[in-house]
Amino acid sequence: MHGCEAGHDYIYHGALNIYKARELLKVVEAWKCRRCGDIRVGTRGPEVLTSTEGMLPQTAEGKHWLLFVCKAGEEPVYQLLQASDTQYLEHNCPGQPAGERLYYVRGKGVFYGLDGPPAGMHYVYELEKTLRGYIDLARTPPEVVTLIR
Repeated sequence: MHGCEAGHDYIYHGALNIYKARELLKVVEAWKCRRCGDIRVGTRGPEVLTSTEGMLPQTAEGKHWLLFVCKAGEEPVYQLLQASDTQYLEHNCPGQPAGERLYYVRGKGVFYGLDGPPAGMHYVYELEKTLRGYIDLARTPPEVVTLIR
């Protein structure tokens, strides 16, 4: 996806608003290169108006952006990650040993190890499929509403 020899030509692609009930926690915005399709991601809080303040690193070759949500503790925990189609994700789950490794499979979810059962209370959402909408972390599983079909 990084085949832009003349440089990327990004256009605004959409936003994902992350809520917990009615409280806006974070806005994730994305820009897409017209030439190669590369996605550039930035985050900002609800009080920040500039869209380039929290720019994240460019997507690494062979990776895509995920929203990872853990609902195992009293409060939901979320983070934006770059991941390949299959890989281990390091995660510090409340009440579990530090450095727990969950195995991510694109299109299927997260599991306790390569051949393990699904990792209950852990959810992954491909950013590309959830833009132009919102996610409510107060629900289990988190509810996603998007205009993308």
